Amino acid sequence: MASVLCPTIAIAADQGYDLAQVNLGVMYDNGDGVSQDLTQAMAWYRKAADQGNAGAQYNLGIMYRTGQGVTQDDVEAHKWYNLAASRVTGDEQKEYARTRDALARRMTPAQLVEAKQRAADWQAAFGKREAD
Repeated sequence: MASVLCPTIAIAADQGYDLAQVNLGVMYDNGDGVSQDLTQAMAWYRKAADQGNAGAQYNLGIMYRTGQGVTQDDVEAHKWYNLAASRVTGDEQKEYARTRDALARRMTPAQLVEAKQRAADWQAAFGKREAD
């Protein structure tokens, strides 16, 4: 698909608006209005995730769990799911926690310790709220 990227979204994303960054990530992830580019999707999700955007964090978890655009890594996926679940409430929090917990059941105790440490390290560098 030829690139027909909305300039407003691109400008807002470049200016650091996390919602625009997530939307741009989704566009690249799905090839919606642009050529599908998982590397670009990851980059935009990461920018928004590092600002504490739970949707971007959840999407990063999916990409790491499935190996979509990155090397598959359950530890990294759990970290992002955990961070996402700590930033939302209600049904969304239940969904994110359920996804995290399902992944945790496939992981070793050592992997879970590493995932929680990575989440704590992210919190120390970028955090605005406590991760579980």
